[in-house]
Amino acid sequence: MESVESDLGRKMRDALRLYGGDIRVREDNGQLGDRRYRDSFWGDEKAYKTLNALLYPGIDNEFTRISKEKGRLNPIFLRHIHMSMEVYLDIFRLMCQEHRHGREEIIVKRVERESSLEILKKGQTVSFFSTSRAGYSQSFAEKEGVILLEIHVTSDVPYVDFQEALGEEYKRMEEREVLLPPFVDFSIQETAMDRASGKSVRDLDGRRPLGRYEIKAKGFSDSGWKPLGAGSPERMRHDLLAGSHMAGEAVEAMNRGEWQQDFSAYITWKKQLREYLRERFFHMWPLIPENNFQNPAGEVSPKADRGQVDPNPRPNP
Repeated sequence: MESVESDLGRKMRDALRLYGGDIRVREDNGQLGDRRYRDSFWGDEKAYKTLNALLYPGIDNEFTRISKEKGRLNPIFLRHIHMSMEVYLDIFRLMCQEHRHGREEIIVKRVERESSLEILKKGQTVSFFSTSRAGYSQSFAEKEGVILLEIHVTSDVPYVDFQEALGEEYKRMEEREVLLPPFVDFSIQETAMDRASGKSVRDLDGRRPLGRYEIKAKGFSDSGWKPLGAGSPERMRHDLLAGSHMAGEAVEAMNRGEWQQDFSAYITWKKQLREYLRERFFHMWPLIPENNFQNPAGEVSPKADRGQVDPNPRPNP
């Protein structure tokens, strides 16, 4: 049992490391070496960009990242959506596990796109939401037009602190990153920009932040969190796998700048992915009374409709 839990723990931590841009190979002895993955999935240092974009409605996020910020998204994460889904789930499993150890209220910071303000005003995290205990960092400001967020995270909110979860395996200790999941409800209000914060970062064009906001993260509400009855996890997963090639082709077209195409099928596919994760997360979160939480990995309770999950073997580095 100990070795199974140890393997599962490493799998969860490796998912978090990938999200955080750490592509070092875990050797057969379980240790991280100097080698780096060279494949297009585990070797993507910017994996978070694609993983986050897939959870946003429409294609505005893709257009901003690709056309305005001159980046690209990785179609491999869509073509191998079964692996991407396990990354999402493993990160949330780790959040559930960490929450069982006890949580205190924390205050963290984030540099956000000003264009995301309308989505923020809807009062719920859309994708995984990266913040920092270290304050506003220029390394997170490489965006077009930025605002500053101060986030108050209560003890009812799941999150994972990279340094606490990864320990000596954490590659970017100076960032002190704290990650929140999708579907967290919050309130938001504009606050005055203090002089120090206003001078702390610059956006892609060298401009100062356009505003400062305070967010109070509250946790999960029934309306924003409970599954919407979009279908069984097995059916949703089947449909996502069936549409993965189409979705990958759509992202390839975006990377080529072919924005005139009809992306409606891709948008629907992304909505299905979001609903699948909402369903799975709901049955993993320990504050849902009907869930059974004897499993230290935070897996779905025996009563829940789990669906089948493919194993997620590592490629050859």
